[in-house]
Parts: sequence; C-alpha cells; structure tokens
Amino acid sequence: MPKVSIIIPVYGVEKYIERCARSLFEQTLDDIEYLFIDDCTPDKSVEILKRVLEEYPHRKSQVVIHRMEQNSGQAKVREWGMRNARGEYVIHCDSDDWVDVHMYEEMYNKAIDEDADVVVCDYVVTNDTSIIKTINACHAKSAKQLIENCLFQRDPWSLWNKLFNRKVYYNIEYPKGAMGEDMATTIQLLWNCKTLSYINKPYYQYFYNSESITKVCTRDSCI
Repeated sequence: MPKVSIIIPVYGVEKYIERCARSLFEQTLDDIEYLFIDDCTPDKSVEILKRVLEEYPHRKSQVVIHRMEQNSGQAKVREWGMRNARGEYVIHCDSDDWVDVHMYEEMYNKAIDEDADVVVCDYVVTNDTSIIKTINACHAKSAKQLIENCLFQRDPWSLWNKLFNRKVYYNIEYPKGAMGEDMATTIQLLWNCKTLSYINKPYYQYFYNSESITKVCTRDSCI
C-alpha cells in the first residue's frame, strides 16, 4: 500500500501539465501513487505528461494514466480517482497548479506523528508572474469546526490542500456536475474525521487562471 495517493484530473492543460508533473515527480516522499485521469482532453496534455514521465524512470511504476470513456466533468473524474486510490492517505492536485517538493512528505509525517485523519496546509494564489496572496487555510481546532468554517467561508473547502486518511472515504455521496463539487466532497470527508492537524506553511501553488471555467465559476469564494 502506498503512503499517499495523489489524484490529478487532466483536461485542457497542455500549457501547464509539465510544471505540475515535475513538481509531483520530484517529491521527497518516495512511496507515492499518482493517478492521472484523462477526461478525454482534446489537446496534447497526456502526450506531454508521458514525455515528462520518461525523465523520471523511478516513478513509472507508481503512475496510473486512466482515460475516461467520455468527457465526464471534474466531479466524476475525482470520483474515479477516489474509488481506485490505494494509498494510506489520499489527496488531490489540479493539473494547472503545482506543489512544493516537500509537501506530501511533510503532510504524511504530520498525519502519522499526530494520528490525524486529515492534515491541512496553507497555499499561495499566483497568476504565474507574482504572488497574489497567501492563504492561511485553517482556523479550526477540530474537523467539525472546520466544517463550520468552510460553510461560512472562513476557511477554504478545497480538496487539494487536505490530506485525508483513506479510512474516512465511506458513505460519500459523490456530487453530480462541477459546481461546488469540492465543497460537497470536503464537507462529507471532514464529517467522517475524528482528528485534524494543520501545517502553517504554503506548500500548494494555486494558479489563478482566468481562462479556467471551474476557477471563474467556483473558486473566487474559496480563496
């Protein structure tokens, strides 16, 4: 069983997938499972991903590249990933974002050291040329308090800065469509969590892409 599974939806990111993939393959944590899920992307995203992977031969056995039967949207893609992840802990990464190379090792170690069902870290919002702002992503002492904070938009409900123990993935109703799917999934997972830990470091680089439909429609309220 891998220590961490990372779920990465892939659609229309040929400009960004190389940066994302390199940051993932260069993680200091060795025992990782990468689930890249191609939602029938019309561009060369997967071709670029495979080319980058050739430069990291030690990661090849850890990588799954799955193609959906038809374009299904972010929610269904995440669902496939969550149902097929084998890791002790599970986290998401959007393929136009990127991460600090220490992110998953630090979060996993925090989870193990504090027996946490969920570990939250901070993140940076960037437009690719400068940092727009740094988000302190958790002002809660418990998972239930974090639910309240997310619902009142005091804390972000994003999935990609939260490492969940796979055991909390039960009785999850997967949302349909793309609007608010992060929130619907995060709230359910947090409800199943007993213990929460927080790392006050911005490990995740959130790329504010004005051309992205999901980010225009849903993320302004989360950042």
